Amino acid sequence: MPRLRDARGTTSRAMPRVLLLVAVALLIARVGTGVWEHQHPPALGERLTWRPLAAAQAEAAAAHKPILYEFSAEWCGPCKVLSSEVFADDHSAHLIESWFVPVRVVDTQREQGHNAPDVQALQDKFKVDAFPTLVVYNPANDHHESVVGYMGKAAEMQELTQALVKVR
Repeated sequence: MPRLRDARGTTSRAMPRVLLLVAVALLIARVGTGVWEHQHPPALGERLTWRPLAAAQAEAAAAHKPILYEFSAEWCGPCKVLSSEVFADDHSAHLIESWFVPVRVVDTQREQGHNAPDVQALQDKFKVDAFPTLVVYNPANDHHESVVGYMGKAAEMQELTQALVKVR
């Protein structure tokens, strides 16, 4: 049986080989991207709405809720894990939003050599010397409880629950 040739003189048998090579190349590319994604998972966006520091006291008073200050720093690894495991989780974020007025307080000492005066005043008031530190503060009775470090999502949520009970 004679071989069929296209306009360029290529036989019809060459086409399946080209398609097979393309399929193998695509498979290798997909496996490679899968390995990359496994080693570098995409960051989930936080589900919390962080309130500005200046507005937190008024919102806490109006809502009759304590403030949750999250003291963190850009360079802090455990802070990033806390963010991705707790603050990016829908259920945890919903509970935090319903219980507290959340405020992120970012330390810039390492990057800028100093903190903003309001950040430094809060760190001094609550004696923050490690990151992450969560402070549950009730402005109505000026009572607070601190949770220092990150010990996993379940333990962190349990600590926040206990701190909430203590400051009320």
